[in-house]
Amino acid sequence: MIQLTYISFALRLLFRDRLYSMAYGLGGALVFTFFLLAVRIHFHLYSGVSLTSIVSFDQSPQILFYSTSFALMTLFFFHCLHGLGDIGVMMAIGGNRLGCIWLHSLSLFFLFLPSFLLAIIINLGSLNPPSDFGLFSELKSIFSCLVLFIALGLIVSIPTIGISTYIDPYKSIRRQK
Repeated sequence: MIQLTYISFALRLLFRDRLYSMAYGLGGALVFTFFLLAVRIHFHLYSGVSLTSIVSFDQSPQILFYSTSFALMTLFFFHCLHGLGDIGVMMAIGGNRLGCIWLHSLSLFFLFLPSFLLAIIINLGSLNPPSDFGLFSELKSIFSCLVLFIALGLIVSIPTIGISTYIDPYKSIRRQK
């Protein structure tokens, strides 16, 4: 007998909606490619990501960084809204709120982690860095992008899913179907 865990259930939710997962995954790969490119440019120009400096907006990749950050947050938000019917079913049968938040946050990260890895391959394979950009700088930029990806995902998914657990479960099921 196979034990149902949060990880296996999150993966089953993604495989159940294969077409949706593929579309969001490919869209996420495109956005992550530009997001990682913006972070790499930040590291090349400033040796780090500067989130608050607006002095040289025309000479920095901040517009690309902020637009891709908001695009990622939008993808995360609509993925969370897509699971509104599932959350309603889980709450209707007596699921707990923290379990719903954990399950759908895992689903979000399992959906977009392959997109992130594909974006790394695209960036490192086809978008060559400048000659003075070493391996350590590449690893720092990729790690920073991964931390930003996780932070953005948690900032969007926890409140969105948390608020949706307070909606009447039967109303959310009817609205979703």
